[in-house]
Amino acid sequence: MKRRLTSAALCLFMLATAASFAACGQEDDLSGVGEEQIDSAMTLNIYGIKGEGTTDEAIAMVEEAMSSITEAQFNTAIKLMLYTEDEYDEVLEAKMDAIQEQLDLEAAEAEAKKEAEKAAKEDDEADEDESTDESTEEIVDETILDEYGLVETFYPEVEETQLDIFLMTDYDMLMKYSEKGVLSALDESLSSSSKLLKSYINPNILAAGKVNGSTVAILNNQMIGEYTFMLLNRELIDKYYYDPDDLLTFEDTLNFILDVGRNDSAYTPFMGDISPVGIHYFTSDGSESIVGNLLAPDAASGTNGAPKALTDVRNWTDYIEIVKQLEDEGYIGGTEIAVGDKFGVGIIKGEWSDVEGFEEEYYINVLQNPQATYDNIYNGMFAVSTYTKSLARSMEIVTYLNTRSDLRNLFAYGIQGVHYELDDNGVVVKLSDDYNMKLEYTGNSFVAYPPEGSYPEVWEDAKQHNLDMVLSPYYGFIYDETLLDPALVSAAADFSEDFFAELEDVTYAELEEWLDTISEEIDDNDDIQALIATTDEDTEDEYEPLGKLYADWFASAYPAT
Repeated sequence: MKRRLTSAALCLFMLATAASFAACGQEDDLSGVGEEQIDSAMTLNIYGIKGEGTTDEAIAMVEEAMSSITEAQFNTAIKLMLYTEDEYDEVLEAKMDAIQEQLDLEAAEAEAKKEAEKAAKEDDEADEDESTDESTEEIVDETILDEYGLVETFYPEVEETQLDIFLMTDYDMLMKYSEKGVLSALDESLSSSSKLLKSYINPNILAAGKVNGSTVAILNNQMIGEYTFMLLNRELIDKYYYDPDDLLTFEDTLNFILDVGRNDSAYTPFMGDISPVGIHYFTSDGSESIVGNLLAPDAASGTNGAPKALTDVRNWTDYIEIVKQLEDEGYIGGTEIAVGDKFGVGIIKGEWSDVEGFEEEYYINVLQNPQATYDNIYNGMFAVSTYTKSLARSMEIVTYLNTRSDLRNLFAYGIQGVHYELDDNGVVVKLSDDYNMKLEYTGNSFVAYPPEGSYPEVWEDAKQHNLDMVLSPYYGFIYDETLLDPALVSAAADFSEDFFAELEDVTYAELEEWLDTISEEIDDNDDIQALIATTDEDTEDEYEPLGKLYADWFASAYPAT
């Protein structure tokens, strides 16, 4: 049915939208978007996740306001199908199964009818007057007259077998629906009516939507990963004649930290996050494990980081030696750092805005740039299902959500003046709790208003953040525990628990001997050695060693030239 903006709140929205367009002036020309659209009126659905407290009334208001934009732009109305995060995946999968079941039933009925008609003709029982195809759908005039006799467009209800745009929230979800064959290929749209997306979405993020060479998802542009910063006290660096440009790793700072500890009691020698930068543990949840690797902080994709016993990783043993030395000296302070704290060296993970307050008193070096992983890059993406009413029209909506702020802010924040307002700096201030959406689940973050609690330049900083982003050396490697012998995984977990508990109590003086002893234990541990092996000695079971899985992946991802 035709949606009209009738409430005062929605009228306010329209006024606010017009005002924002007049004020901004930087919106891109979207003349290329929708130039191939079909003229017929259409209603598309968007399946997504709503936040806690979101009401049906608020969703209806946002749906109507979004439709007012898409109807004018594309002759397309919107139907929002929003569910809680806990129920979403189950609802989505059930919907797809129900659609496929209905389509299969209709296909079977059509085939049965075709066979019956064929048999009737063969028996000379068919009536020539009844040979007209009864399945031909009648074309309905999509324009009607309103109460004033003016032409009004009629937008049809969503069909039972229709599923258009839907949200996916992680890599596993992407793979599941790709394997089900329900994701439409989007490359043709990206080369034509939706090519504007290439100007708005980071190339690495856009490329991540490919499966088997075909783009099947548009990842929502958002800030990916975090920096690791090293802060060096300006006064003390100058006092001891160090060059901050020479101190580029944690290991480089050891002598400086020792100088501060021995001579400057007013300063904590080290504060912040002392965890090893570049560590990768081969576990399902990233928890500590004896099986891992520690690459250089600037290691690029294509660097081999095969699973090993940590005691065989030189970078890790060098790191733990420094930590134990500083622990024994009492030179390690708290893990949290605040502006005003006095320390020699500090390590902070986060964004540039997290360290700007330290710039006057500290040199700031980047230990590691933000890294894209499968865990953080696939945190929100849109796909168009193969059950869509129109792939072209669906991609028009996806493109608009990722390139224009009016529709984007509606979906993310609701109605301006009802659900939120903007402060004097243009930052969102929430007015109610009945419409709550995750920003990364609703489109391109960088074309939305700055979220509550942020600052006006947040998206400009985020764009630079993503330009500095690199692919993790483990980008593309999937740790799939179902392929591993559970007995070996369990044995490694048990050994790891004891290993790190013992390590906690080892002193600097004891460390070298302890490492020699534990290394011999690991060499003699058949379970750990079998887990990290690069060849499969037992070909009769369904499992493969972790080392072989990694080696096979690395050889495939980075073939030798």
